[in-house]
Amino acid sequence: MIKRDLYIKKYDWQVHIFYRVTCYYTDEIISLLKSIDCPEDKAREAYDNLMSCKLDTGITYSNYRLRKSLMVISNTSSPKEFSNSLKHECRHLEDHIATAFKMPVGGEEVAYLAGYLGKMLYRDMQLFICECRKHKREKLCVKRIKKK
Repeated sequence: MIKRDLYIKKYDWQVHIFYRVTCYYTDEIISLLKSIDCPEDKAREAYDNLMSCKLDTGITYSNYRLRKSLMVISNTSSPKEFSNSLKHECRHLEDHIATAFKMPVGGEEVAYLAGYLGKMLYRDMQLFICECRKHKREKLCVKRIKKK
């Protein structure tokens, strides 16, 4: 598992992102969800999702009051599926922030937020969708470092 923390300064919003998640990390993720006041029914839904150990799934939960979000991208079956999962979960995040700040649906501010997130996540996307040797080595190195 790889964890990444983002801070979106304009909205004073903290995002915790977990990539390459397996069911092994369920307790850690549920604990973090509870720390941002995730309701019990949503935490149970997330628990069931994570414990299914399925590929190509994800979770995004946001606490609008605390301005904190948690995003999970499970292990994926291919670079295409990673791209799909990340885009899907980013869309939820964009919707959550837009709702919290009463941004008009389809408006420019939401589009700029999407572009900003895309720039922030560029290196992560590159790591998971590129199949070149360089990125395969980086993934192995990250995997080794994160396990310590």
